[in-house]
Amino acid sequence: MNSEKRKQLAITVAKMYYVNGDSQEHIAQVTGMSRSNISRILKKCIADGIVEITVHDTISEHTKMARLIQLHFGLRDVIIVPSAPSHDRICRNIGERLSMYLMQILRDGMTLGVARGRACYYTGRSLNNSQHIAVDVVQLQGAVSPLATMDESGGLISLYCAKLNGHGYVLNTPLMVKSKMTKQDLFNSDILNRIEKKYGELDVAVFEIERPVFYAPRNEPQALLSSADILQLSEVGVVASVCGHYYNQEGVSCNAGIQDRILAIEPAQLQKVGYSIGIAYRKYSRQAVLSILQAKLVNVLVIGENLAVQLNRHITEVTAKEHPSSPH
Repeated sequence: MNSEKRKQLAITVAKMYYVNGDSQEHIAQVTGMSRSNISRILKKCIADGIVEITVHDTISEHTKMARLIQLHFGLRDVIIVPSAPSHDRICRNIGERLSMYLMQILRDGMTLGVARGRACYYTGRSLNNSQHIAVDVVQLQGAVSPLATMDESGGLISLYCAKLNGHGYVLNTPLMVKSKMTKQDLFNSDILNRIEKKYGELDVAVFEIERPVFYAPRNEPQALLSSADILQLSEVGVVASVCGHYYNQEGVSCNAGIQDRILAIEPAQLQKVGYSIGIAYRKYSRQAVLSILQAKLVNVLVIGENLAVQLNRHITEVTAKEHPSSPH
């Protein structure tokens, strides 16, 4: 076999192993060679430069970015999760990482609050309670849809309770009602009054930082907000939402009339939670995250790496403005 044919064979073997993912045993069978020959060819491919192996140390880079964000905003922790090609995949990544974090901080007898969202669902599904601790779980906000889904309401709380061996407290109400009086009447009931008391006992809270979208597809009217609500929120410059509460660019709570009709944990209660964990991963969420950070609703931030890069750039820009270079 001449040198050109040997090189072509080496390239073919390298593609089968590194690109197609075939095992050395399979390649040996297909080519009629021994496994030891295949192993030798693969090693020579690296030595000859046919194959180059690059290690992308994203973990170290994430650690540096996380530390910078943590120090700049005075946070307890920052967790950066690798990006993914789909919304569902990044929610899975968040769930896997956040579930490990929760099992590090949760202790027997604690109370955990959970809002809603696909990332919250995958977090619950990924929990591994190997220590067999018992933690109560309480729903942080009412439902946004009448449909039974895996990422909100009773089903989500039941999932967490099954993993954490505790009692579950479900807020069986819509997120928003028509009047402040209706809200007061509901929270005066024995069941909801008990849930409100649990809010004061929270040790950990998990929720998504959302970027409000004030429109609905044709033939799908807004389930909660009226046209007047949407107009008012748009006029005051709302950029973020947490548990149904809206905030403007400066992190100021918007529209007391709407806030008074929300059935959810109050922002002042969230600010007192030892571990107030906000999740953000969607595109164009930078402003929403900055708003909620200014509102002091979060002390642990869980974000996708793309958003982490945006926050890192924001910090650099702010630092440059606050400490401009001295003129030469």
